[in-house]
Amino acid sequence: MSSFSPSIASYLDALPDGERSYPDCRVKASIIRSAIGDRTLGREVPLPPEVRALIDSPPPVSVWVSEVQFYVIMHGIRDVYFSGQPEAHEAWVYAQNRELFSTPLYRAIFFVLSPERLLVNMEKRWGSFRIGTTLEHERLGDRNLLLKVHTPPGLYSKITVEGMQNAIRAAIDAAGAKHSSVVGELMSRTEVVFRVRWE
Repeated sequence: MSSFSPSIASYLDALPDGERSYPDCRVKASIIRSAIGDRTLGREVPLPPEVRALIDSPPPVSVWVSEVQFYVIMHGIRDVYFSGQPEAHEAWVYAQNRELFSTPLYRAIFFVLSPERLLVNMEKRWGSFRIGTTLEHERLGDRNLLLKVHTPPGLYSKITVEGMQNAIRAAIDAAGAKHSSVVGELMSRTEVVFRVRWE
């Protein structure tokens, strides 16, 4: 029986090789550093050894790390800090990303891009931060887009989709969106769709 927290155990059980699944799916370590913020997972939190190493000895921001292991960390943060509080977790993810996008590097980018241009460019820039998955967009109307992410089976869970929808909303709000709405949905084990609207 796994000693991992409930959502970590559920996430890993749905993958073909647990935390070692999909080694070709990777994210930049900078994503992990900005996502965690001050919500560290101490040694009292059971984690797979590879994941514990990422937290205890974070790699340089430019290094590629396992996307599965990143999501194990995010599941752990939700269980430890936001158990039974999904709204608080979503608010925290949004706030973390708004803080990231207000740094000098990102502020310069968002100042010159509209929300729509940001989202369209996200398709082109996806590979700069993630490999092993793909993103495409479909314009449905004025200030109304679909973002489709294609992944190996089970890479994304309901919890990771909730986190990403709030990160996307933080990004378009930083680019000037008003009254934004981002709703993510697992369409299958290999496709996630985000419906994005704003004023």
